[in-house]
Amino acid sequence: MTLASRLTDRYFRRLVATPEGRAHVLNQCADAESNGEGRIFEQALSLVDDDELRRLIRRHQDDEVRHAAMFREQAERVGVDVGPVPAHLKLIDRIDRALGGMLARPIADRRGVMEAYLLLQVLEERAVSQFPIFERGFREIDPAVSAVFAAVLRDEHRHLRYCEAIARRYAPDEAAHRETLARFRRVEARAFAANSRANMRHALDRGYVAMGPIEKRLWSALAALLPVLAPEQPTAFARHGSPPRPALAA
Repeated sequence: MTLASRLTDRYFRRLVATPEGRAHVLNQCADAESNGEGRIFEQALSLVDDDELRRLIRRHQDDEVRHAAMFREQAERVGVDVGPVPAHLKLIDRIDRALGGMLARPIADRRGVMEAYLLLQVLEERAVSQFPIFERGFREIDPAVSAVFAAVLRDEHRHLRYCEAIARRYAPDEAAHRETLARFRRVEARAFAANSRANMRHALDRGYVAMGPIEKRLWSALAALLPVLAPEQPTAFARHGSPPRPALAA
């Protein structure tokens, strides 16, 4: 593991050691599963020209709704109300702003379908990169939540295949697909790094993290150094490229 990975694991375990920290993480996950993506699914369904792809889109949409409910159920079980996710901690909104309000624009053509599904792809890539950290972090503290992350992670791997298949199907050409995916990954990585720093400051300021005052000061200082330790925190997909695409399976 890299230094940044070890620090992330250590910090996350401290965060979910408190009820407030657990509620905060689960609340954010529920919001992320239900925030913005529904518009993409509905518009894409009206444009795709293949019954099999429509079936995949509907299943993907249903999965995201189910995942949001699963995370909300676990957040409610914690029994702590941390309130709605603050606007400045919503990753997809950061990405959307960086892309010029892409989610508010209608999907009007085949290229629009490609772009929408490449946006979904980079979001799924981040989930696939982050959820193993969450699953490990919850394993000893709350095995039921850990099992939820493991189950959702299995679905997210399948969703990645959906996104890759649909984006390639509707791409005007290979160059457009490659350049758009690379641009979206860069935008997502910058947004994720900024959101991570904001998230750490938010959790530390509100006492969600299980640590004493000295360690809290150290982590607060570390939050300021995150741009140096991991300036954009790209996913493994962005660093090494997408893995070989297995046959699509529902």
